[in-house]
Amino acid sequence: MNLNDPIATALRVADALDRAGHRHALFGGLLLAAYGRPRETHDVDLAVVDVTAEAARLALEAAGVRSSVSFEAVTFGGLSIGRVALLGGDEDTGLNVLDLVRPRSPRYRVAALARSVTAPLRAATVRALSADDFVVFKALATRDRDIDDAASVLVRSRELLDLGAIDDEISRLSAEVPDWDVRARWALIQARASLV
Repeated sequence: MNLNDPIATALRVADALDRAGHRHALFGGLLLAAYGRPRETHDVDLAVVDVTAEAARLALEAAGVRSSVSFEAVTFGGLSIGRVALLGGDEDTGLNVLDLVRPRSPRYRVAALARSVTAPLRAATVRALSADDFVVFKALATRDRDIDDAASVLVRSRELLDLGAIDDEISRLSAEVPDWDVRARWALIQARASLV
């Protein structure tokens, strides 16, 4: 398999985590293509509740994918991220990375995964964050690009969104993760969406 193919890699990673019994849902650039304005992406981003980078590495190794933990539980805004470098197996080409994205609010990480949806990906199905939770994860993130990604979802997929539910989550998260101004990020997302 070509690990530079993000869809094939996402399916392989999801299968390895499923076999190991780890809950997860697709997030990041691949899911953005479904909800918002697509952009080029190569890595695999998964929302998780309790999967550590080391647990993911072990699941991947059991599935024949050599990997190495790059970092574990690093705080980025309202998120905690672990990264696993995907080095492949004997028949694989290329390299890739898997980012395991956990909201810093334990309550919200469980709720978001519980609301995840089944989505088709090539000839398979995967769990994916709902459109609402995709936007909330982007508000919890740190990059300016995350604001643009979420704004594109507000524009392209407004009919899928429950803005009241997003507002409610933002309010709860502002209390649960007080050192990250998730309200200001949500305001920026809405402002950028209104400019499109």
